[in-house]
Amino acid sequence: MTPRMPRRSFIAGSVLAGAAAVTPWPAVAAPKDGSGRAVRRAVIASDRQGFNRRWYAPNVEAVFVPSQLSEVAPCVEAAIAEFGRDVKVVSGRHCYENFAYNQTTRAIIDMSALNHVGYDLDRAAYFLDAGADNWSAYRTLLNAFGRTLPDGSCASVGAGGHISGGGYGLLSRAHGLSIDWVTAIDVVTWDAASGRATLRHVSESSTDPAERDLFWALRGAGGGSYGVIARFYFADPPLAPSYASIWTVGWDWTDLTESGFAALLAEYADWVEQMPEREFSLLKLNHVSAGQVSMIVQYASQPAQSLDDHLARTGASITAAQRRFSAVAKFVPKVKSELRALRPGAVRPGNQTVQHLTFLEAVQTLSGNGANQFGKYKSSYLRGAMPADQVQALFDGLHSTPRGIPTNQMAQSLVQVDSYGGAINRVASSATAVPQRSSLLKLQFQTYWNNASQVGEGQKGRYARQQDAHLRWMREIYEQTYAASGGTPDPSKDSAGIVDGCYANYPDSDLGTHEDGHLNQALWLYYLDNFRRNPRNLVAVKQYWDPSNMFHHAQSIPVS
Repeated sequence: MTPRMPRRSFIAGSVLAGAAAVTPWPAVAAPKDGSGRAVRRAVIASDRQGFNRRWYAPNVEAVFVPSQLSEVAPCVEAAIAEFGRDVKVVSGRHCYENFAYNQTTRAIIDMSALNHVGYDLDRAAYFLDAGADNWSAYRTLLNAFGRTLPDGSCASVGAGGHISGGGYGLLSRAHGLSIDWVTAIDVVTWDAASGRATLRHVSESSTDPAERDLFWALRGAGGGSYGVIARFYFADPPLAPSYASIWTVGWDWTDLTESGFAALLAEYADWVEQMPEREFSLLKLNHVSAGQVSMIVQYASQPAQSLDDHLARTGASITAAQRRFSAVAKFVPKVKSELRALRPGAVRPGNQTVQHLTFLEAVQTLSGNGANQFGKYKSSYLRGAMPADQVQALFDGLHSTPRGIPTNQMAQSLVQVDSYGGAINRVASSATAVPQRSSLLKLQFQTYWNNASQVGEGQKGRYARQQDAHLRWMREIYEQTYAASGGTPDPSKDSAGIVDGCYANYPDSDLGTHEDGHLNQALWLYYLDNFRRNPRNLVAVKQYWDPSNMFHHAQSIPVS
């Protein structure tokens, strides 16, 4: 079913300057039905580089840049006609792995110019284009409509990848995942037999059951497996808070013994379990070379709550938390550089431990992207407090330095433990492609490094040794932490019932890929029974909508 194009839309926050600046090169003929055109431009250096400096695509020959819905299908057709399966789609370029930026990529469909945020009068829904970034989405939904979404905090992450993988952020305990609010999606699919791309509007209300299945799969497993997502619709997204307070606190590593570290993690899990849903926390277990373990807590106001009431409730919550955590380990109110501003002039914490802000200020305060660096990531979900063996492995790993690099190069390595649950867990595990709906904590293992390498040269020569050291540290701490379940957080191997797989939006090629033959392990960890076992499953949707496997990457959903 090809959708009618929305005739009446109130578009707020459109960034049309980028589209106007695009010069088609060479021009690509409009499709026969006249619905749009393919816009192609010359390749520039930035087109080959991902946000993660590890990933580089040296062989890109063409970039297609749709700026209107009507241009997405023509761009897909033109790109595939010339470059076949060597086409990749990007929005914010933040993929943790080289799914788009690698040696095989010859053409890119860059969605960043399709970045409208607004309200569609005909469809009676708010919408967010795939190329809109988190900061634009937050700011525009709030300023134009008084609404928000439980999106992530990294400002320049694009909606196309972020929401299609689940979407998770500091309002998720209050409002669930971003995909829980998506009521329809515009997506371009490919028909290999006819050689045509089709823009479809899919939802739970689609008359075609296959389109309803596609809509289900796109909410959590949509990145690079089924088609090109162009626009998300939200019938009734959450009302935005008016205020948010941010509390930061830390503990010096010199004051944390092994037993103190274990007590801190146990207290944290117990605290999260009892935490009101409007509260969200990030416990940053920094490497010992960073000097501190730290925590950031956001307290969002209730809709229509007065500032005085918000401040009173927040103050009481902070006092209670201070009493809890100061009893576990020596309390350090000043935290070193934990909050990074989005841009010069944004609110900075200075030496404050509590900031009382408007909601937009809070979003901006916590919206730092960080510098472009080299990085590696892993993830896990936990249904409860960490068992003793996991705690010991984390403590040991955070005190270890891999051979080949000095200890101070580990100062940006950490394991971040985020609060989970709340509204997220009121959704059934099979309602969307994201099955983790009973977890308490969500972990992200991170390590970063930088060097003086030229563009695309960061993994070569002497720089390869630096990378290998960081990757070795990451693999060792992760495998040791989950040794009891086979080296990964595999719930099928965990007799204690604590671990619950991994987050697909934090992809980790170490878990398995098409190339190494262990893809099933990776996709099981991401999607559990939604991968193959349930009656409605991701493989069956792939078989129907993309049997030629045109949309693929190292961990894309397989055809069989």
